[in-house]
Amino acid sequence: MQSAIALIAVLLFHLTSSHYVPPWNGCYTLGCSTQQGCVPWNFHRYPCYRTCYYNRNHAPSHPRNKCYKITNAATGKSLASSDVLDPANKLKYATVSINPPANYLWNLEPTYGGVVYIQNVNKLEFLKVDPSNNGTYLVLNEPLDRAFQFRVINSKEGASKIQLQSALNNGFLFVQNIGQGGSTVQITFDPFANYFQSLWSVMEFYC
Repeated sequence: MQSAIALIAVLLFHLTSSHYVPPWNGCYTLGCSTQQGCVPWNFHRYPCYRTCYYNRNHAPSHPRNKCYKITNAATGKSLASSDVLDPANKLKYATVSINPPANYLWNLEPTYGGVVYIQNVNKLEFLKVDPSNNGTYLVLNEPLDRAFQFRVINSKEGASKIQLQSALNNGFLFVQNIGQGGSTVQITFDPFANYFQSLWSVMEFYC
């Protein structure tokens, strides 16, 4: 009898020890399980396929996410989110500029079918093709159709140069000058005549 009581006492001691602290005691918070372990996570922005708990008093560093600077090879101008609006529909143009001061980093989010969504890191806007005028715009809408999807195509210029092809109409992104030094990103269906204007270089960063 005494041995049974002793065994129960040992089990209760272990269950109430610091090794078995329940996650709801205030020291633990919800995270995402990654290759770096259980880490803090922005669940509103990134999907997490396996959640976990970590001790927030000893929180591991957040894993760095890759983001990209997308630069037109022919002009040296980089894709950026600006406040240039199309007067016809009040939508924001996708523009490029030399050494943009901000909002020039992008997520290339892969999705089904070998295509990507192109989303601005700071403003969270998605690049979208408008087939009615072969223009491109930046919108905050959820990417629900193929107007938001692009294929990344390696060019004959080597791994450092790519083409971005719309999954909606198979047109290629290229830079169109609009006067007074301004440039917008539009769609061309003639990748031979506009070949060099449709080449882009992608520089990798960590955001």
